[in-house]
Amino acid sequence: MSTAMRSRWAATVVASLVGVLAACGTSGPAPTAAAGVTTVERPAVAAAASVEPTVTPPVTPVAVPPEPAEPATIRGEVVLVALGKFPEDQLDAVESHLREHAAVDVRRMAAVDLPREAWTAKRKRYRADRLLESLEALIPDAPPTTRILGLTHVDISTTKPPFDDWGIFGLGRMPGQAAVVSTFRLERKARDPAHVIDRLSNTALHEVGHTFGLDHCREPKCPMQDAEGSIDNTDAANDEFGPECTAGLNAGFPIVLRPAK
Repeated sequence: MSTAMRSRWAATVVASLVGVLAACGTSGPAPTAAAGVTTVERPAVAAAASVEPTVTPPVTPVAVPPEPAEPATIRGEVVLVALGKFPEDQLDAVESHLREHAAVDVRRMAAVDLPREAWTAKRKRYRADRLLESLEALIPDAPPTTRILGLTHVDISTTKPPFDDWGIFGLGRMPGQAAVVSTFRLERKARDPAHVIDRLSNTALHEVGHTFGLDHCREPKCPMQDAEGSIDNTDAANDEFGPECTAGLNAGFPIVLRPAK
């Protein structure tokens, strides 16, 4: 091929290549990043190395034993029963007071009607000794450390020479298993309902004390002092038995572990 022919052939090839490139749109300068935009190259992600998993052994919880409770101790049980309608808050107060200050369990019994045979028309009162008989009949097979306490709002009386019908706050067998307390006289000149509850709780403790063998005493402010026809000793009394009465109570009816149920 002559030199002239080769030159023409080369020019033809170059022209063809330029046409092809123009058709593919690859001619012209390469695109550049827009102003103000930074182009960040993403690093190549290396294949994660194979890591042996770590196994944490299970943790076995350690049981912490509870603090040992003080052993529950009692000297007996008191069955608490309303004779007729009686305020629930006063029943609750007497139960709490006896549990705390007489060291007894207290069990509630459903209210019972006042017995007709205890009624006396002469002064429109109920005879306390007959109420005790009706209460004793409610616990015929009770163990010797069980007592029953009846609470009522009606006026009650007993024989106290030279009086054959002496109005009273309460009465308890000494010793025995039954006692009764009335709020009829305890409400007189009381400052407020809380004062009535204080008098009732104190009198209930007094009469239950009789059933456990405690007689009237002369210890200052002891709940076992004789009312002597007045409310003053009741209002002045402490919640706790005095030292001598406590010693006598523990001698006759010692505190023991509560029987398992």
